Amino acid sequence: MTKIAIVGGGASGCLCAIELLQNSTNIEVTIFEKNKILATILPTGGGRCNLSNFIEDSIELSKNYPRGEKFLYSVFKRFNVSQTIEYFKKLGIKTYKDTSGKVYPVSNSSKEVREKLLAELIKHKNLKCIKKEITSAHELAEFDYIVIAGGSKGAYELALDFEHTITPLASALCGYITKEKYPSGVAIDIKGEPLLFTHKGISGPYVFKLSSLWAYKEYPFELNVPLFDICALKEEMQKNSKKEFGTILGNFLPKSLVKEILDEKNYHTKCAEISNKLINEIKELNLTVLEPDKVGETVKAGGVNLKEIDNHFNSKICNRLYFIGEILDVDGLCGGFNLQFAWSSAILAARDILKKIS
Repeated sequence: MTKIAIVGGGASGCLCAIELLQNSTNIEVTIFEKNKILATILPTGGGRCNLSNFIEDSIELSKNYPRGEKFLYSVFKRFNVSQTIEYFKKLGIKTYKDTSGKVYPVSNSSKEVREKLLAELIKHKNLKCIKKEITSAHELAEFDYIVIAGGSKGAYELALDFEHTITPLASALCGYITKEKYPSGVAIDIKGEPLLFTHKGISGPYVFKLSSLWAYKEYPFELNVPLFDICALKEEMQKNSKKEFGTILGNFLPKSLVKEILDEKNYHTKCAEISNKLINEIKELNLTVLEPDKVGETVKAGGVNLKEIDNHFNSKICNRLYFIGEILDVDGLCGGFNLQFAWSSAILAARDILKKIS
């Protein structure tokens, strides 16, 4: 009986366990998780569970990962989005893609996805789930193979204990805390990507993308947020030259925000009398970003150095050790990319282990 330990009961850890258990009866799988199994999947996609993003080409898909792009070329060639969708279908989770390509379960429920995955896990008698945090290698001495799948502090300590190096960790896919504050709950659209003002600063998909691309940017820094298309605004002003400027600007921005960026005089001034200088002055918000909003953080940049694992996610330092999911120095943009990496890495690592023990 081959004993396999999976440290971390999140998306990658649980799918790795499922793949192992479905394809071998001569193994015993133990999942170590200090928190609720698969709890991290519940808030994904705003509770709808954004499982993936429908980009078939592995190179194009890999471009959505600020860290790990080249490493992922071969990963997604061997387990891609279509294979992921088919895999979940066999687990009883049917999916659909929205107009932007994001893949969701038909139920639009993260809870249902969690329940289906748990149901698949618990039907196997050769599975153990232990509520415990593992932080040292000696705690796992009895196991033939070890898969580290967590992104907790303990998981990084465990990787270090196995003599792996961790690239510096940084906040990604998070909101920003800013010096300037605007009406909380108000949202604007920037080239199709929403930005939401919060009581702390800014959030939303536009900010998540920036925080991912700029994960290692030094704080504080200045951020200029474009508010409107100048040409479109001027065209509207010419058509409505006798109307108040504030009223016309309200066609492009939320009215509460218009009142924040315009003084009383300019708000009520006729469009024909508004200068180009004023339009240029208000065309963007100048914000001072003080720090990441770690309360809303969903992903960390950094992790186990990719040079220390092979393309099967097997450690080059310890042959019985594997790393999958968020523990690695791989992170994607908002839109299902991080879960797709979790699924692909889990399946490929499990299949490599199965090949070895067969």
